[in-house]
Amino acid sequence: AGTCKPDEQCMEIEALNQAGAKVGQRVKITVKSITYMKGTLLVYGLPALFLVLGAVIGKELMSKVFPGADPDVLSAVFGFGACAISFIIVKLWSDAAGKKIESKPVIEEILDQ
Repeated sequence: AGTCKPDEQCMEIEALNQAGAKVGQRVKITVKSITYMKGTLLVYGLPALFLVLGAVIGKELMSKVFPGADPDVLSAVFGFGACAISFIIVKLWSDAAGKKIESKPVIEEILDQ
């Protein structure tokens, strides 16, 4: 698609070389849509879910455990704390998924020889 040009900002990715491409050749790379959707859901959805759940837990449950504390402060602390934990989970998942063959992009064809 011309998104990575040598004279502009480029992106390097690791892909399976099924087409037998050599360094310097232009290639077509595909990513399975399920892999892309899973990654998107985890990177964006999990932190949002943890933020909301942490805020609800902080306000509803922890305000009973700490009766002298402001429920809104507890909500913020537990919400952001849970969100931070989700980033660690996403990082661990990302590292594990990067090692799996089925989640890697694939070089489908060589565009010019």
